[in-house]
Amino acid sequence: MSKPSDAASTLLLGTGVGCFLITGFGLVQGRMNLEVMSLGWLFPFIGLFMIILSKMILSGTGPFSHAFPDEDDDMLAERVRSEIETTVKDGSVSSAWAELEAAVLESELSEE
Repeated sequence: MSKPSDAASTLLLGTGVGCFLITGFGLVQGRMNLEVMSLGWLFPFIGLFMIILSKMILSGTGPFSHAFPDEDDDMLAERVRSEIETTVKDGSVSSAWAELEAAVLESELSEE
């Protein structure tokens, strides 16, 4: 299984190259003109932006570095295990509070 950062970086790089390919086809077919700025010129800028984001994810910096961590299978398994343990602990604390509350309500009802 690949790292999330590698997969995201590859996807963004492919999208960026695809945007440059769209620009090339637009220029070859005459749908884009070098003298006139049109909406089609957004594609090379978006492509450049995607390639820069791809490189930033690989280096571990940028806005998506936390969303796509650079962790291998062992690190991922450890992180998921700790999150499960935290969830189980929170669940047991919640059930303990519920039992305590039920006991207090029973004692209050029996006193009345």
